[in-house]
Amino acid sequence: MSAATSRIMRLPRVDTQPFQNGGEHLLAELERLSLLLHAEILRMRAANLLTDNQFRGLYISDEQIDAMRYASPLEPAISSPTSSGAPDGQLLALRLAECEQRIAAQTAASNAAGIALPLERLTKFCSLSSRERDVLLLSMAPELDPRFETLCSYAQNDVTRKRPTVGLILRLLEPSPAERLQLRALFSVTGHLLQAPLLRFSNEAQESEAPLLSRAVRPEERIVDFLLHHPGLDSRLRSFTMCLNSTRSLASLHFPEGFSQGLRQAASAMRGEGGILFFHGADGTGKRAVAEAISAEAGRGLVVADVRQARAAGAPVAATLALLRREARLQEANLFLSHAEAWLAEEAAHQSAAICESLSDSVADSELILFVASASPWPVVENALPGAWTQFEFTTPGFLDRTRLWQEAMGPQLKAAQPRLATQLANQFVLTGGQIYGAGRMAKTHALLRGQDATALTRADFEAAARAQSNQALRQRAQKVDAVHGWSDLVLPPRTLQQLREVCAAEKYRSVIYADWGFDRRLMQGKGLNVLFCGPSGTGKTMSAGIVARELGLDLYKIDLSSVISKYIGETEKHLSQIFREAQSSNAILFFDEADAIFGKRSEVKDAHDRYANVEVAYLLQKMEEYEGIVILATNFRKNIDDAFTRRIHYIVEFPFPEAQYRERIWRSLMPAAAPLAEDVDFGFLARQFELAGGNIRNVALVAALLAAEEGGSIRMEHFVLATARELQKMGKLPSRSDFREYYNLTIERV
Repeated sequence: MSAATSRIMRLPRVDTQPFQNGGEHLLAELERLSLLLHAEILRMRAANLLTDNQFRGLYISDEQIDAMRYASPLEPAISSPTSSGAPDGQLLALRLAECEQRIAAQTAASNAAGIALPLERLTKFCSLSSRERDVLLLSMAPELDPRFETLCSYAQNDVTRKRPTVGLILRLLEPSPAERLQLRALFSVTGHLLQAPLLRFSNEAQESEAPLLSRAVRPEERIVDFLLHHPGLDSRLRSFTMCLNSTRSLASLHFPEGFSQGLRQAASAMRGEGGILFFHGADGTGKRAVAEAISAEAGRGLVVADVRQARAAGAPVAATLALLRREARLQEANLFLSHAEAWLAEEAAHQSAAICESLSDSVADSELILFVASASPWPVVENALPGAWTQFEFTTPGFLDRTRLWQEAMGPQLKAAQPRLATQLANQFVLTGGQIYGAGRMAKTHALLRGQDATALTRADFEAAARAQSNQALRQRAQKVDAVHGWSDLVLPPRTLQQLREVCAAEKYRSVIYADWGFDRRLMQGKGLNVLFCGPSGTGKTMSAGIVARELGLDLYKIDLSSVISKYIGETEKHLSQIFREAQSSNAILFFDEADAIFGKRSEVKDAHDRYANVEVAYLLQKMEEYEGIVILATNFRKNIDDAFTRRIHYIVEFPFPEAQYRERIWRSLMPAAAPLAEDVDFGFLARQFELAGGNIRNVALVAALLAAEEGGSIRMEHFVLATARELQKMGKLPSRSDFREYYNLTIERV
């Protein structure tokens, strides 16, 4: 017996020790593949299919292959036998059989010992046959051991072909040419290998038009990383995908009991079978939290992908879904698609059917639950979704749920220190769960930046954070008004002040009457708070709106009528719809100044213009009925407001023209403590003699201060007289001796 034959016959007995990790398993499989390649090389040599010529360096020599033939990935390379002692194919087949037996025994031992082998997991996830798995391993061999590049080049009689081609793989797997024709289906685009995808054809230019048998295959980079137990995502997914392993439970989420029960039933029906759950609702309403909880209770992770970002990156729908489905299977996770409506944003209606088919394909023959989350209901095409699916609408949490969410966001210490704060914030701000948690984190961060502990947070801190979390899109068609005045700055009759405080109280206690006392079950619409401020210009309507907003801790947005009213039919309604839609999630007060411009009375229809003007008013009536926030309308002429709005107005606050005693208080309140006021200033005289509204008095005070600053002295009576005379001229009135009396000569000299 030759030395080579002796070496083969002395192979160790079948090892029953388990593989310690996936790397050992792969090395054993590489040894088996090496034997397959050498068997093919022997066959080709016997058939004189391998050439030899004088151009050494452009081909691989027999001696180099013989030196590699007996080297195992598990052992150091050994010397090649002499040419006279080369083993024949029978002995090589014996070694191959023993190698396969050893791998099977060690794999079984690993499974019994609970050692996870990535290759076995991949085979199970993707339902790979033994032939499909061998194709994948052959395509991956050059990635794991560079000697396989040499072996592939030699076996293909081409030094430039360092990766296995379809033709070589088929020869290695099946000696019969007839059977090889059947095995070509392994490389079909509908097969497991390419559809998963686990491997791909080489994208080199010279191979793009080559016959299938001549095309080289290579594994997907993500599959190589998975088999080598390297963490991470596919490079094509990293910009918009992440993996989560949550410990949430459905019981920990704040939803109505009936809604939670429906979620549990749907998840239970799909567990182990797979299916699609369509979620729609605003951001932050708990769609992802539910997906995390359902996945956690099933012992699975969650792959989260932002479709909006994927679309921005130009990722095609079908290919992206295939990669995400593969990632979910590799991670033993479910799949969550956020902002899924982005795939339909610019597509034709018929595209929804194609996308539904792709979604259905993603969960076919798997335990995967696919969560499709969008802002609006998904246009389901039932014949494109043969599997299990259902839809759920996620709404903004109610008052009681918002209270519990605020309590969680504040933490147990702050909850105990300020027990009523969560209730106050829940009533004040209609936020989603995500926004509430965001506001809590923001408030605590600001406290840390100030060097304070989180327990030192005040209601004002949370109010500021909640306003920041609210929708800011109103700025496009409205101007944010900074509320700097307080109740002490407001000079109004007691009756008017009392009405304004009642408006604030109505908002503060709205949750009590609707949630606690059950009025929300009696009233389907009209749950908002609509207030009409009416009175002459300059009597404090805008200031009062700001004070109400400040008292309630809300932002005040003054609607820019120039950006709302349009001469084009339907445009005004569209702008108003946008304003009310954005305001619904802005937690702001809408302030329509000069409201009679768009809330005016409907007129008799005499032409098309009248008809469409009346349509605008009717549309406004509808929107005010539906809106659940606060709307303040301000007008100089109450009689110009359509009577139909009066029924929808909860409070009408009259702002009378100020009498002399109130005018004097306004004069005095407008002067800052730091202003250098001369002793000769007589505010009583100014208040008695000149019937000016608060807005006019403010103008006079500013002009008087400017005149004094120009002269470099204190603000004297003559400055107020001159400023008053100029304000009267603006109003179309000439200074008279009866009004100015002893100061009249100043008006003649300077005005």
